[in-house]
Order: sequence, then C-alpha cells, then structure tokens
Amino acid sequence: MILMRTDKPILLLVHSDPWARNRLTQEVLGWSMIGLNVIAAASRREVMDAIKRSPKARELIAIVIADGKLIDGDGEQFLLEIKRICPGASLALLTKSRTEVSSNTIQRIQGTSDSIREEIKPLYAAWRPLKPRVVVTGPKDTGDADALTDFLYRNSVVYDWSDESGRDLTVAVDGRRIRNWTLERLFNALDIFPRPSSSFFYHPYDVVIIGAGPAGLSAALSASVNSGFSTLLIESNSPGGTAVTSINPIDNYLGFPHGISGTRLAGLAIEQVRDLAQVDFAPMLRAQYIKQDFHGRYRIGVSNVINNKYTEVSAGMVLLACGTSPNRLNLKLPRRGVYYAALPCDQQREKGKEIVVVGGGNSAAMAVLQFAEDSDFVYMVAAKGFDRMSQALQDRIWKEHDAQNIEVIEGWRVQRFVGDPQLTQVKLKSVDDTSQPVRRIKVSSAYILIGGKPDTKWLHPDSDSQALGAEKVDLNIYGCIKTDHHLRPHRGKLPFETNLPGVFAAGDVRVNALRRVGQAVGQGAAAIASMETYAAEHSRVLRDLSSPAYKRFSIIRLVP
Repeated sequence: MILMRTDKPILLLVHSDPWARNRLTQEVLGWSMIGLNVIAAASRREVMDAIKRSPKARELIAIVIADGKLIDGDGEQFLLEIKRICPGASLALLTKSRTEVSSNTIQRIQGTSDSIREEIKPLYAAWRPLKPRVVVTGPKDTGDADALTDFLYRNSVVYDWSDESGRDLTVAVDGRRIRNWTLERLFNALDIFPRPSSSFFYHPYDVVIIGAGPAGLSAALSASVNSGFSTLLIESNSPGGTAVTSINPIDNYLGFPHGISGTRLAGLAIEQVRDLAQVDFAPMLRAQYIKQDFHGRYRIGVSNVINNKYTEVSAGMVLLACGTSPNRLNLKLPRRGVYYAALPCDQQREKGKEIVVVGGGNSAAMAVLQFAEDSDFVYMVAAKGFDRMSQALQDRIWKEHDAQNIEVIEGWRVQRFVGDPQLTQVKLKSVDDTSQPVRRIKVSSAYILIGGKPDTKWLHPDSDSQALGAEKVDLNIYGCIKTDHHLRPHRGKLPFETNLPGVFAAGDVRVNALRRVGQAVGQGAAAIASMETYAAEHSRVLRDLSSPAYKRFSIIRLVP
C-alpha cells in the first residue's frame, strides 16, 4: 500500500519489477534537482487505490513514469487512464528502444538511469498544475521576475505563470492576491515556517543562530529536541544555504547511497525543523553586528534585506553559521542578466539563447553541461584554467568543446558587461597576452561561478562601530572564524567557541572548513553540545522563563 499524503509535487514511478523499481527510484531521488516527492508503486491497482484514499493528491501528481508492461495491465493504457484523472500531469513510458516515437500525450524514454535523469526537468516544466499555490501574472523578462522565480524554486513552491502580458507583476497565494508583494510577505503567506507566536524582537532567546544552511538547521534541531533551548533562526535568503543553489548532486552524504540534490536535502531538513516548538524563524534579515548585553547576554543588530530597517534581537548564546557568499566581479553590472548561481529552473529561461558561464570549477562545468541541453550556444570562460575541476568533468567539457554548442575560452577574463537594463554583450581580455585585442561575445545572460568566501565581513567592524559597542570576532586572513584551538592564547575554550564567550561557530565559516554538507551538519549539533556545557557554567545567560533549558539550568541548577 502506498500513501500520497503530501503537499509537494509528486513524481509517480510505476514498475512491477521490485529490483528495477527500487533502482530507478533511488536514481530519481539522487539526481532530481526539483523538490519532488517520489512515490514508487508496483501496479495500476496500487496507484488507483492510493488516489481514492487521497483525492487531493491528484492535484499534485506532476510526472508519471510507467513501465510498458505492468503486472495488472498495459502501461500505456494505464497512463491514458491517469491522463483523464490528472489532465495536467506529464506522462512517460519506459521503453527498451530509442526508435519508439513519442506521442503528443505520452513521452517515450529508455528505461535507463541516464534517460530518466535527462527527462525529469522537461517533464516537470511541461506539468500544468490544476491548483497551484501561487499564480503569477506579468512579464518574465524583468529582474523582479528573476528574483521571484529563484525564490519559488528554492522553496519548492508549486506555481503557474498564467499570463506574461502587461507591465505589472502580480502574485496570488491560494487564490488571494498579495498587494505590494515582497519576498518576505510571500514567505509568510506560504507559511514556509510558522510565524513566531510573539514578536522575536523582544524575546530573550536562549540561542540565536545566524544562518539557516545545513549547519544552522542541524543546530536548531539539536537545540530544540536535545537541549530544550528557545531558538531563533536568522536567514537573509531562503533556508537551506548554498546547498540549495548547488548544481552538483551531493553524493557523499551518509544515508543517501545514490546521492541527493541539495534542494531535496534542504527541503527534508526544513520539514524536520519547521514545526519544532522551541524554534522561531526570521526570514529576510541580515545580521550586522554583535554587542554584549547585561548578564553576559548579547544583542544582535539585524537589517531587513527588503526595506533596510534596523532592529536588534536578544540572545543568551550565539551560533555563527552564516556560510559563504559568492565571489563577485568588481565590475558595473546591468540590471538584468548577470547571476551568481545557476539553478535548474534557469535552464528554461535560457532555452534557445546564447549565454556565458564564467569559472573553471566543478559547478561551472555542471552549469555549462546543463545549459547546453537547451541553450543555442554556451561559452565557458576560465581565466585560471581547470585546476579546480574534476578530471571526469574536464573530459566531458573538452569532448563537447566546439563539437556541438559549447566553446571553451581558457586564459581570458571578463573586462566589461555591456547593456542596460538587459545584458547584451560581454567583453573579454586575455590574462597573459596583453597584445591580444578585446574579444566581444554576444550573450543574453552571464553566470558567474568563481567560488565563494566566508560571509563574515560584518564580524570585523570598523573602529567607529567598535566605539558603539560592536564586538570583534577573530578571523584569519581569509575571513574564516577562529575557534577553540585556533585561538592560540585560549586553548582551554570549549569546542567551536570563538574569542567571544558564549559565541560559537559551525560550518563553512570556520578555519579549515572542508565545505562538506556532512561536516556542517555534524558541527551544528556539536556546537549545541558545547552550548549546553557553557549554559551549565553560566546559567545567568538564560532568561527565557518558558524554555525547558531555563528550568533545567537556572531553577534546578543541574551543573555538571
């Protein structure tokens, strides 16, 4: 018996062979870059019984992939039956031959892992949801439209862009139009995280976590479930961190032998954390400074990324899990057409266009190969060569170099972006041979994938800010946070603790971080364990009378 109780788009995989069904399901789970709920079934009857038990699920069935021969009928006839029940779903029939021609209703794909991977994105793009949560009307060729598409993808929101005419962009959630919409209002309207029961600006939280990536989400889970700390998560973008924007599947995370996309992993983590009683979430806020408060507590200055309004939140202890931000080119940018991440949803926007990807690492290579599937032509500009790219990806890139629609431009850098508001041209300059004339390539989009750096500049305030009470966190020359044994005069400090007592760090911001999801998740939980020790020794920092941790440490006085 299968269950379809979900609020996410469903990919239904129907195959009567249990071994093949399991193999294909794991491949889809590992390589799908879309927030799909993958459900496997063995027969037509099993699917129909599940739909009868959960009639609302038919609105969320996005893709149905079926084997040609099922244990209780013909696969093609089954798909036609599904089409009558779910007219907006995309349908695909597994075949053994490449020669079988697809119909207008049913796509034919080979029953191999590679074929299924290639078809998921176009099948998802062809899905027409019957009742999308979000309906957008207005032009798609604006900066606001790009930001909205990016937001909806990162948060796995089912939407429909019903009309591209007109000049104004309007957004409706569950049939209700959001007037003067902003990403923050959308976030709240979609209830991605429940709103705090009380204003978090005045609440004396036990722990404030800055950054809702893998380290921050792991810490929030541990803080609430294991330690009973009242916790506030602060995030300037969408939860999930850089894992959501990773174009590379995560293939070294325990428990997912076939790999998993960053989007899916982040979605599972958010689902696990969002309803915890002790965790509040503050979206679209950027931390600006930390300063000490009474009784060893801290005040954290935050600004709203939408309207730049400043306020402060109160913390007994602080976890810095702010991750990395992309390296940027010091050039004047057009208002539209230059991006610092390549998401799978961008592939549809670049269909039939000429684009450039700047970078020589794995992410740049994956982006080039992804865009080459649908774009008219893809340039790859690598100023420093391919030292940071795996040999397997190098082989794939050079195999397709000049052969189809990819050109590799090695040893050149971007000198200037041309066009406003829309990018129209990129000027390139040779890195080594200054006598070479400037090269111009006509493109409509540029994706800058040249690595990242720790998002820690705000932790190293200038002298004026320090005079106003902002504290300085010790960083190394690369902007990474020094903790425990890296603080030479302070070897006795707790694991993950910074030079500020009660302020800890986890994940990619720490010195010698490996930038692995597994490491970030483990450090987030371990940092909370250090906070338990700290709270036992400094119970005065806990001021939230309603938190279990306050009762445990401040009233019962369980000091180790």
